[in-house]
Amino acid sequence: MIADSTIIKNNKALLKGILPEAVICTLANSINKQTKIIVLQNEQIQVKGAVAKFYYAEVSGAAEDKLFNEFKGKVFAINGDYRKQLEASKADFYDKKSSAYLELQRRTDSLTLAFVKTNPDATAASIAIINSHKNSRGVLKAGECYQLLSEKGKANYYAKRVKSFIDASKAIEVGGIAPNFTLNDSKGKSVSLNDYRGKYVFLDFWASWCAPCREEHPMLKKLYSKYQDKEVVFLSVSVDTNEKSWRQAMLEDGLLWTQLHDPLALKGPMAESYSLSALPFNCVLDPQGKIIGTKLRGEALGLFLQDLFK
Repeated sequence: MIADSTIIKNNKALLKGILPEAVICTLANSINKQTKIIVLQNEQIQVKGAVAKFYYAEVSGAAEDKLFNEFKGKVFAINGDYRKQLEASKADFYDKKSSAYLELQRRTDSLTLAFVKTNPDATAASIAIINSHKNSRGVLKAGECYQLLSEKGKANYYAKRVKSFIDASKAIEVGGIAPNFTLNDSKGKSVSLNDYRGKYVFLDFWASWCAPCREEHPMLKKLYSKYQDKEVVFLSVSVDTNEKSWRQAMLEDGLLWTQLHDPLALKGPMAESYSLSALPFNCVLDPQGKIIGTKLRGEALGLFLQDLFK
């Protein structure tokens, strides 16, 4: 990370520096802590605005920033239409099968694909892919967009992140070997996934703030009680940034099996190796560490384990 600072004099400030490539930069002020996010490269730019509304400061001269903001403006318009459709249809905001949500995804996918196709050299194109598709649902769409990038477009930092996301997603498909990791459990003991080779493993990723995750806990407790004497280990990994929140949620939900915590949350190497950008997520591993099932929730998980140990 590169950091620098300057002082405002007579309502003006000058900041100079050299960047390795076009990157997302955060411009902040010490008066009210407001920030302005800008995509910058080595170019002369101007930022004009009031400190009281620092977030809305106008940026000129930043080519990649202008390009990405044009994309964001169109995304904002699509999201606005989605909210209007929800209000009109009274659909559930969390219903991912509603016609309004499916239309939102279709339009976002189409917009992102067209933006990347039009700007294959731009760093903004890679950032747009991350913005639209860096979640478990979006890996196929991310792959389609990535293939449209030029060789120059694939060389920037954000394109490499997209490629890592795509590769990691492939690694956690059924038939792949689950990446090993080592984390501390609730008692401070170091635990590695590979410690459980020779047994089936139900591996669940969750967080205290993830309502769908916690809604699964009563069902998981029943399955744990039913299968704990079988050759299967229940292993949960919290990606809470706050350890206190994790421990409080464990206590409230009465989780009795091994609980691990990754304080680096969704930004650490473990999350990256499992392509974690959204929760809930789980997978079932065979005794050799091979993934034999993923994203099993509710009745589907119960039936999967029933078939496995019948």
